[in-house]
Amino acid sequence: MIGELCLLGGVLAPLAGSAVLAVPRRTAGWRCRTATGLAWLSTLLAFAAAVSVGLHGPFVVALDSRHGQLVLGLWANQLTVTLAVLVCAVGAVVQSFSLRYLQGDRTASRFFAAANVVVAAMAVVCTSATVTVLVGAWVIAGVAFVMLLGCRPDLPGVRATTRRSWWMFAAGDLALLAALLIMWVRAGNIDLASSGALQRASGHLGALTTVVALLVVVAALTRSAQGPLGRWLPGTVSAPTPASALLHAGVVNGGGILLVRLGVLTGGSMLAMIGVLVVGGITATVATALMTHKADVKGSLVFSTMSQMGFMVTECAVGAYLAAVVHLIGHALYKATLFFGSGSQVPRAGQAPTVPATAALPLVRATATVATTAATVGAMTAIPGMLAHRGATVLVIFAAATAASTSWSWSGRHPASTRWMVLWVTSLVGAGTLYGLVLDGLEGWISPSLAFAGSGILSPWWLAAMAAAGVAAAGLTRLPTARRRVIAILVNLGTPPVQLLSDREREAQRCPCAPAYTFELPALWEESAA
Repeated sequence: MIGELCLLGGVLAPLAGSAVLAVPRRTAGWRCRTATGLAWLSTLLAFAAAVSVGLHGPFVVALDSRHGQLVLGLWANQLTVTLAVLVCAVGAVVQSFSLRYLQGDRTASRFFAAANVVVAAMAVVCTSATVTVLVGAWVIAGVAFVMLLGCRPDLPGVRATTRRSWWMFAAGDLALLAALLIMWVRAGNIDLASSGALQRASGHLGALTTVVALLVVVAALTRSAQGPLGRWLPGTVSAPTPASALLHAGVVNGGGILLVRLGVLTGGSMLAMIGVLVVGGITATVATALMTHKADVKGSLVFSTMSQMGFMVTECAVGAYLAAVVHLIGHALYKATLFFGSGSQVPRAGQAPTVPATAALPLVRATATVATTAATVGAMTAIPGMLAHRGATVLVIFAAATAASTSWSWSGRHPASTRWMVLWVTSLVGAGTLYGLVLDGLEGWISPSLAFAGSGILSPWWLAAMAAAGVAAAGLTRLPTARRRVIAILVNLGTPPVQLLSDREREAQRCPCAPAYTFELPALWEESAA
């Protein structure tokens, strides 16, 4: 009973925070602090629900049940509560950062209200016990985030970004709603908490399984900003930093969450998995090559997110669901930290820009790459049973490639020396061992609740082909013709044009008697900033 109350409270606490922001006769600062406190309360309650799952096993909070069939409810198992804790914790951290960042901003209350709705909706997506509840929460999370983007329409490019995000999210959500309609007609309201319910539903769908899988994939790729469906993401750099942090640490992870939770349906269609691998692989390859060519810090982080999400969805395409979940958790924590610290990367007035050191010799770089790869793989594979799971193998390869890439970049900024090489390899041995232990623990915790690999799942060797394509793309970006033509076009792709305020808008901002709200779809709502 305590676990059920904690799970329900963890989902409802952010909604209570949004309701507090509408309380009259209270200062905006008090309301924002109270909402942040409720966000931290939701994190604690979600963690308590996870403890209850560990002690007593999975459970369901049934909100409505007819004739023994679950209609509305929340499901707590090892996977769902882990994702819920992550979503609630990211939301609480973002709001704590926003208390100071948005201090004195007239739009702060609206930002906190929309952020709490996003967190609550994503928590329901993670823990929903039926497909209907999952899809409904998915749509609400998308609408709330578009409202979050439109909090500051006075900033350059925000209006165009909000409009583009609205239409792209609408397209992805319509695809998911169409998939829900087909599933409802053929298989009813699928109970995700029942063992084998998705397998039975897949049997009822018959030839429509591929259609449903493709529609779900379109929704996931749109929310994760993959391929042509991700043109909305580069323009979000114009939004305030807290909005960017919540987006990159939580919202874009929704694509991976959807593919993991509905993995039985999507994994049953080889055509859908080929689409995920191709779109995700191309996005990861191109975005990785482009992120070093972006001049601004947040713009570079955007392409980094697109590349990380591309690799994460390809992990789902090869059935490495454990790797996708671990990658999702690590990316959320890492990317939120990078956005919070993005301001420190901008040179201050009077501060001399950092000049990179002379690049190391190719022999030194090659030695560093080989030593880094060997140290990372050796440290992680030394743990017994580390490579017993397909997802663990994928993560070992990913960790080694990341460490090798980091050593290559680091060696170009620092003078080469034997001392540096020893310190670098030693630190990687320790980090690789710690990462392997954490992964081993997560595998034992999450694996029992992961979806099985369907008949359409592809071979993990396709990831090696994607890595080779990435190396080839990185080499092509060094060609003068590619830098002058292709790179410039791709880097600016999706960036909205800077829209200057009209004289009427400037006057509205200066005049205190001007109406506070303007209703202009598809921005949904906007408020003039002081």
